[in-house]
Amino acid sequence: MSRASLPQACAAMLRRDLLLAWRRRGDLAMPVLYAVIVVVLFPFALGPDLALLQRIAGGVVLVTVLLAMLLALDAMFASDIEDGSLEQLVLAPQPLALMLGMKILAHWLATALPLIVIAPLLAGMLHLPTTAIPALLLALLLATPLLSLLGAVLVALTAGTRRSGMLLALMLLPLCVPAVIFAAGAVAAAQEGLPWFAPVAWLGAALILCVVLAPLACAAALRIALDA
Repeated sequence: MSRASLPQACAAMLRRDLLLAWRRRGDLAMPVLYAVIVVVLFPFALGPDLALLQRIAGGVVLVTVLLAMLLALDAMFASDIEDGSLEQLVLAPQPLALMLGMKILAHWLATALPLIVIAPLLAGMLHLPTTAIPALLLALLLATPLLSLLGAVLVALTAGTRRSGMLLALMLLPLCVPAVIFAAGAVAAAQEGLPWFAPVAWLGAALILCVVLAPLACAAALRIALDA
């Protein structure tokens, strides 16, 4: 395998998955619509108390975005399993972990990035102070790929299992708790005018660890699932 072939394979995998995601853009709109609907309903449920909405705005946006990502998480490898391309990927000469990393990146770009783009709008609906929006966006930029990486490992473990969405959610939600705690802590500190770098640094450290280990674990889990 030449040095030039590996970057080309990674680019081809990323381009292929993004193209497939664009062809199913109706499905990609569901997480965005879910997030908007949930955030719109909160003021109706809690009333017009501005102080209350400001206090919970950061946590509501974070939890809503992370839960919205779950709607598309179980479909990460579904089409590849159906058309047999996943078996070909396992047998390819390129490192399986690296190719799966490209698939996870494509999934994050297609599902999480639109949610991050509309996050300031969602925060504005709940009257989050503008001083806290940079902390919110940075927390989402770190927490959402962390969720995609952890979710990819669990999706690989349940690959080929019918109706695995509920099982996936039950396994993933406990793993999301630390990310939500640190992200919400950063936003809350920004709202109070306090330093918020420490929680974001912990999120960054967790993300770096998952970037290194999650594709390897995902590749091992997929081999086990396909051999079963």
